[in-house]
Amino acid sequence: MKKLTIDEWEKHYVAEPIQQMDQINTVTRRVFADKEYKDRLERLLNPITYLDKPGFYQHEYALRWTPRYLHAKIAELNDSKVNPSPLAATLNKIIQESRGALSYVPGNVEDKYQATSEAATSLVKRVAKFYGADLVGIAPLEKRWIYSYTTEKTEGGASYDHVKQEIPEDVKYAVVMGFAPDYDLLKYPRTYIGGAGHDEASTRMVVTSQTLTLFLQNLGFKAIDCNLDDVVMSVPLAMLAGMGQLGRHGMLITPQYGPRIRLGVVLTSLPLETDAPIDFGVTEFCEVCKRCAEMCPSDSIPSGRRNTEPVNVSNSPGGIKWYHNGETCRILHVTARYPCATCNSVCPYNKPDTLFHRTARWLTDNARWGDRFYSWIDKSLGYGEIKKPDSFWKEWSPESRRR
Repeated sequence: MKKLTIDEWEKHYVAEPIQQMDQINTVTRRVFADKEYKDRLERLLNPITYLDKPGFYQHEYALRWTPRYLHAKIAELNDSKVNPSPLAATLNKIIQESRGALSYVPGNVEDKYQATSEAATSLVKRVAKFYGADLVGIAPLEKRWIYSYTTEKTEGGASYDHVKQEIPEDVKYAVVMGFAPDYDLLKYPRTYIGGAGHDEASTRMVVTSQTLTLFLQNLGFKAIDCNLDDVVMSVPLAMLAGMGQLGRHGMLITPQYGPRIRLGVVLTSLPLETDAPIDFGVTEFCEVCKRCAEMCPSDSIPSGRRNTEPVNVSNSPGGIKWYHNGETCRILHVTARYPCATCNSVCPYNKPDTLFHRTARWLTDNARWGDRFYSWIDKSLGYGEIKKPDSFWKEWSPESRRR
């Protein structure tokens, strides 16, 4: 694994100056803010929620949607953002007016925590892991990775606001955290079982992000919780924080968990030491592997080489990468009504931390000339095959979950 300078990282990933992206153009916002795309999705919407077949039973539906609903509800309490959602503002106003009903209310912090940036960085990383993060890195906050405008549904959900976002100038650091879903559950993509793995990790993500935000505020510094990618673009910040590289499928690939990671970001004014970007052979391996593109049920992942041509308005232009088609990916989710994540599950980097797989990762980094062979071996050994959910409940042992 090689540490890169910022200039080396820029040369590898950036073709032209990156302009700030308007959040209204992201697929998650276009679902309600882009009338043409919204109407298209509503025409395709499949009302079925659960079915009488493995992977879609009612109890498997409940397994997935319970953490999904919970982390969405927790995220709505986030009033640390510059532009909190109208619902968050209302909810927190009610909480403030009912403070006497809370069993604990933090006091006012007047003094700032005193420490060197090195000591503060060590503290923040350890506390983030204590609160629930599996990985932590620090990146310098740059304007180009901050959404220029934010878009949130109004309380009734019938309309939305579109507001310019201005992050305070002294908020210069991004604490990027990774949360690994259960390895065994992700062997069942395109089912509620696989979706439950991702959403359980997302619940840990929003809880940890909000907890770390309060921790930093109690040190006397500004902190902004960016859960669910609603303030900044998390993947480029995670790369700059030395957590991984960009894969063909558009997700961060980490040395420890591959793409099997959920990303949370907390911005802060607390002076910290930033980490260096890394290179461990992902680009070269993805160039020859193409497993995610071959297995994508919506053909949303390109099989060609990296380029600089966005597919649609939901792509951030200016980068050198494989441009993923978020539109067709989202349409599949709506029409099939299952959480897909096939690309995540079949990726050869998605492996448990064993000696055999650590050796394979070492080879893809240090002997890159053999990437085609490593990809062939991975496929020949049956890794990345989608498991049938018929016997899941007989085999699953959450006590031995692997991250």
